[in-house]
Amino acid sequence: MNPLLNVSNLNVTYTDTAISRRIIEDVSFSVNTATVLAIVGESGSGKTTLCRALTRLFSQSSRLKVRGVVQFNSSDLLHCTDEMLRHIRQTQIRYIFQEPQQALNPVLTIRRQMEFASGKQSISQDELIPILNSVGLGDAVGVSNSYPHQLSIGMAQRVMIAMTLMPKPSLLIADEPTSAVDASLRYRVLDLLKSFQQQDRMAMILVTHDLCVARRYADHVAVIQNGRIIEYATTNEFFEKPQHPYSQKLLDAIPSLSKRVIRANNGTAGE
Repeated sequence: MNPLLNVSNLNVTYTDTAISRRIIEDVSFSVNTATVLAIVGESGSGKTTLCRALTRLFSQSSRLKVRGVVQFNSSDLLHCTDEMLRHIRQTQIRYIFQEPQQALNPVLTIRRQMEFASGKQSISQDELIPILNSVGLGDAVGVSNSYPHQLSIGMAQRVMIAMTLMPKPSLLIADEPTSAVDASLRYRVLDLLKSFQQQDRMAMILVTHDLCVARRYADHVAVIQNGRIIEYATTNEFFEKPQHPYSQKLLDAIPSLSKRVIRANNGTAGE
């Protein structure tokens, strides 16, 4: 079976008049349909930059240059036209970003933003209410008529999930999707994402620094350090026998309580 997404020798370089620095270096990995890849690593390791590079999601002024091959179905995302890439982003590859209230437009109602996300001029109540109810928002009418600042962070995150999943994408890229959510809601949001991923047979890239999250939700784990993927393995292989010293350090840093959680989810990380 051919992978849905195949990344080969991906490099991201920051260049200005004085310096040139490689941020992502020779990264290669693949993601199959209906599977979850967790990309794990410390803050600043390059996780977010890597995910944005897949669809060239950088501003024109960022001075970031992307090279390599990113094959999605039959499209080379690094060399296709801007128009085709916008279409793919809108319908097939969707992102959930870290800060939901910053990702939402502050001057538009949730309803209007969901219409934009769907690609439709308007959405009927009969369409809107089930979508919002499906992500655990009971007062769908009230939420749809609200502006982002009128919602809690948890509600805004659920709205973002609903907007992201409306076109039923083939690939979901979730970049620390619970970073702005209280700890009490973290696993509820992740369980929700996982249920949609399984229901729609999506592929998902889940960016996290939490190895417990990777153990619970991912089929494969890619460890990134200083812009390089230094280990790529099935989740069971990674937690049972990590190959790279840095991976072992990450596992050793897990608090003992979290290690018990990992083992309860069939992990075998040692004490």
